[in-house]
Amino acid sequence: MNRTQLLRLGSIVGAFLVGLWLPFRLLGFAPSATQELFSNVLIASVSFINIIHYFTEHDLNPRKFRSWLNVGVILDALCFLPLSFIAFALFDVTLGWILFLNLTTIRHINHVRAFLDGFPSLKPLTYRLAPLAVFLPLLVHLVACGWIALGSGTSGPETDHVLAYVKAVYWTFTTLTTVGYGDIAAKTIPQMIYCCCVQVAGVGVFGFILSNVAGIVARSDAAREHHMDNLDKIETFMNIHHTPSALRANVRSYYHYMWKTKKGYHDKTLLDDLPAKIQSELIMHINRPIIEKVPFLRGADQDLLSELMNELEPRIFVPGEKVFKVDEHGDSLYFIQSGSVEIVTRDGNVVATLGDGSFFGEMALVSEKPRTATVRATTFCDAYLLHRDAFDRVSTSYPEFRKHLEEVMNDRKAS
Repeated sequence: MNRTQLLRLGSIVGAFLVGLWLPFRLLGFAPSATQELFSNVLIASVSFINIIHYFTEHDLNPRKFRSWLNVGVILDALCFLPLSFIAFALFDVTLGWILFLNLTTIRHINHVRAFLDGFPSLKPLTYRLAPLAVFLPLLVHLVACGWIALGSGTSGPETDHVLAYVKAVYWTFTTLTTVGYGDIAAKTIPQMIYCCCVQVAGVGVFGFILSNVAGIVARSDAAREHHMDNLDKIETFMNIHHTPSALRANVRSYYHYMWKTKKGYHDKTLLDDLPAKIQSELIMHINRPIIEKVPFLRGADQDLLSELMNELEPRIFVPGEKVFKVDEHGDSLYFIQSGSVEIVTRDGNVVATLGDGSFFGEMALVSEKPRTATVRATTFCDAYLLHRDAFDRVSTSYPEFRKHLEEVMNDRKAS
């Protein structure tokens, strides 16, 4: 957190404290000189911080004083002056209009979103909940203090101040959430008008909170919603085309596998919109297990690995699917991220089973000979393929890597 963020945080905390303190002062609470001094220092600090922010964030023309004029800046400049403390020190009383003027400092609590914007790695859930956690308590406090000032639903004020505040908070919650029970009701005309205003505001507050909570709940499991949406679409498609039950089961199995392993998302579709550098870093992180298990990639230059990983194309093979057939033209090398495949000879014998971190089809990168065996997936198999054209582009810049790969393949062929 840099200095600007610290100042912004101080401004928000100060505005929140002012919002808690000044309504009590307006209700007639008599503070000590120390409390009044602290209150003025707090208000002046918040005002000063926001004046500084205004002049640093706006490109003002020093020759045109009119461009400096701003209602917010003028209010902050007035609040910066210790008017209430001066009046309290001289006359042992604070004028109400000064308190109402200082109350405008509360508006700076709205900067909480600007403060959160300074943390790009912040989770969306936190970004949504933090403003609510700041705004809602302060709103309830202000409305409750207003209700106390009007008599708390009686013809006059309560004698027990603690009970009056608790009852006012209770009334505020029931009114703002539009579930008022009627046990505390308006008795005077000002109370009725105030109650109507709070009820109207409550509709907006309730709708705002409800929409935010609904959004938070929906986004807390956005991956599942995305997955279920895809399932609904494919089910509708299969119903329209009268798809056989066996094929339906295969489709559902595939989507179940996608949910289990990737939460319904395919790596490539998510990374396409990212800048190349971030894409490269993410792909390197995702494919690090492959790098660690594939012999000819161990110890390779990081720039080479980065280029190779960027050229990989993700594929998913279902059980029983043939990755390629014997005598087919070969043009790709395959890496297995998860799952397994079996190598089947021309006469149908299974000679090997390859699992996580294995690779096959490497001869296609250095020769144009046809495939010497069939490769068939035995489970759902997450794989990456590297086309010969992509390999040629990379290996041209790293001739020693191509030589190393040929040596590995010759050793493997000999064994």
